[in-house]
Amino acid sequence: MSQICAISKTCPCRNVARCRTKEAGRLFLWFPVPHTLKKVTSYLQQFALKYELMHKRPGLSLDCRPGQSQEIARNLAQLLAPRELRETQVLFLQGAIQPQLHDFSDITSLQRFIKFNQSDWLIEMLARERFTSYFQPIVSIKDTSQIYGYESLLRGLDEQGNLVLPGPILELATEAGLLPQLDRVARLSAIAQFSRHQVSGQIFINFAPTSLYDPAFCLHSTLEAIDQAGISHERVVFEVVESDNLQDLDHLKTVIKYYRDAGFLIALDDLGSGYSSLNLLHQLRPDFIKLDMELIQDVHQNPYKASITEKLLEITQKLNIQSVVEGIECIEELNWLRERGATFAQGYLIGKPSAVPISTTPHFDPITLTVASADGKQVEQQVQHQSESERIVAAVTQRIRQSLELDEILQTTAAEVRQMFEVDRVVIYQFEPDWSGLVAVESLAEGCMSIQGCFMDTCLQPTRAAYFQQGSTRAIEDIETAGLSPCHVDFLRSLQIRAYLIVPILQQDGLWGLLIAHQCRHTRQWQQSEINLFNQLAGQAAIAIQQSELYHQLQQANHELQRLACSDGLTQVANRRCFDDTFNAQWQRLAREQASLSLILCDVDYFKLYNDTHGHLAGDDALRQVAKAISQTVKHPADLVARYGGEEFAVILPNTDIESAIAVARDIQNNVSALKKPHPHSQVSEFITLSLGVATITPHSQLSPATLIATADQGLYQAKAQGRNCVVQMDCEEVDAKSLL
Repeated sequence: MSQICAISKTCPCRNVARCRTKEAGRLFLWFPVPHTLKKVTSYLQQFALKYELMHKRPGLSLDCRPGQSQEIARNLAQLLAPRELRETQVLFLQGAIQPQLHDFSDITSLQRFIKFNQSDWLIEMLARERFTSYFQPIVSIKDTSQIYGYESLLRGLDEQGNLVLPGPILELATEAGLLPQLDRVARLSAIAQFSRHQVSGQIFINFAPTSLYDPAFCLHSTLEAIDQAGISHERVVFEVVESDNLQDLDHLKTVIKYYRDAGFLIALDDLGSGYSSLNLLHQLRPDFIKLDMELIQDVHQNPYKASITEKLLEITQKLNIQSVVEGIECIEELNWLRERGATFAQGYLIGKPSAVPISTTPHFDPITLTVASADGKQVEQQVQHQSESERIVAAVTQRIRQSLELDEILQTTAAEVRQMFEVDRVVIYQFEPDWSGLVAVESLAEGCMSIQGCFMDTCLQPTRAAYFQQGSTRAIEDIETAGLSPCHVDFLRSLQIRAYLIVPILQQDGLWGLLIAHQCRHTRQWQQSEINLFNQLAGQAAIAIQQSELYHQLQQANHELQRLACSDGLTQVANRRCFDDTFNAQWQRLAREQASLSLILCDVDYFKLYNDTHGHLAGDDALRQVAKAISQTVKHPADLVARYGGEEFAVILPNTDIESAIAVARDIQNNVSALKKPHPHSQVSEFITLSLGVATITPHSQLSPATLIATADQGLYQAKAQGRNCVVQMDCEEVDAKSLL
């Protein structure tokens, strides 16, 4: 029976199979075209792997040692084009048996086979159901303090209980064929968590249509969980995840009919992104549509987004479909959408996802351009004040987002907030994963003491993570009359704090830190408008912080990709591509400077015999040790060690004359000999040895870089001809002269 994927002989959503390809078995491969078969057989012949061809269609099979099928698959991924990876089919069977009829349901693509074998951590997470749900409020757009419901958002938990964001989980689940299992766990987690918190309103639950094989079977556990939790069906809204390319509309209609027949509501998610189509409004006739955040961001000042969004909202109103607008991050977006008749609002401006559904959301008064009131002056002043607040937030936000460096973002936020609210001290307190933390930055009025680097006192523990994770704020007008514990008051006095305002800085994965204003010289009565404004600025700071962190993650990823692109996967020295780029760059530089460039080419003696004797895994290990020994020889930052091909290595030595290059070659030879790596079938030594060719040249415009490579290669050829395990120096002018004869 095949074990290569999570889809076994039962419905995929119920079964999480362990990967068995680490065991011995037989690997079957079927290729889309004969050309692919030819490439694969060439690879197998290169490494002396025995295989049997199939005759009815391009394909082959071969026996694999434990773990070898994974190694072969990974190597083929480097060899084949992306389309070949997708269209090559794979079946792995434990033991040396031929596939039976029932095994063919387990055939998968080579791409999915590889991904599944890299998904141990996700399979473990699914098997142990290490998931939880966060909830983001959805509010009436006319009155944002009225919560209509919550969208459930999946989060994973690692072995230590730390949160794992959904991005890498969903990406791997899709590529490895584990989406049915993940989708089911996500639905059940959302229901269980929603029931546990006993909140009112609707619950919006995402589902991927392609993950449901048979709605009546796959959704039975979901329906059962909803009924056991006592959640009435009309409170549940299932969202079609529309970024998925819907290949089978009839299947989707069947799923929607099952939900509707059970009394659930339907939402079409992310309209305006992915593979969304207005035709689906006609085909599915949802109760809600959710406008994607990419469409909403800056909609008030982007004419293209504005035109599209206006038409979408106009269509929903005519069809009597309720609209949920996602990703609202500023008051300007909110007011623009209000004016155009959106129904519900969702986004960081309203409330961020949290483990415990928040029970209160801020109220944002609409800006009324036409004022009709008995007290016209008072209303006009309120409108002007609201407009001024929005202008201030926009200006401060712009200054906060001028940098992608975290320290600059935090310092700018603290300084701008202190100046705006005219308080004595503003600090940003940053939490660590274990909920310890310290004052990361501060902005001080003249004469106030500094508390930067201060740690949270233990008496603040009860008001810390759990309280602020829910998005709650804390405003204390006078520490002496606020009913605080004696140790808390003493601690605040020691920091010269008379009044304070604290709002959370929340990220998608929870509480990042706190934005805190201190009044040190006197008490202060905090106005609700100030608290609302403080919350808005904390939200903008959170977005800037997240952008900074994502930017630095991207930088690290780019550095890692650059390293991987330039590294040989086996030996971790530079690869051939990196050698070519570096060699050409050094040639041009040294041609300008008229300085010498040396090159050493070296080859492991009788390496094929070593592989035949010890096997390819031992051969790979030997190459790694040889590469390390060579790398330890070079001393200068500009020197480069590269794997030139197979068992051949190259060393580029800029600004190095021939005597120094020969000395390096001798050191390389000695370092490799010092490994004392047994090679019983070598004809020159009982240990692994190298043959080396060395050449030096002063580059100039009349010469080709290939001259130096050809000369060093000729030296390597001569070293092998002279009995191997030696260093041969060649003169570039002599080799170049011979090539002209």
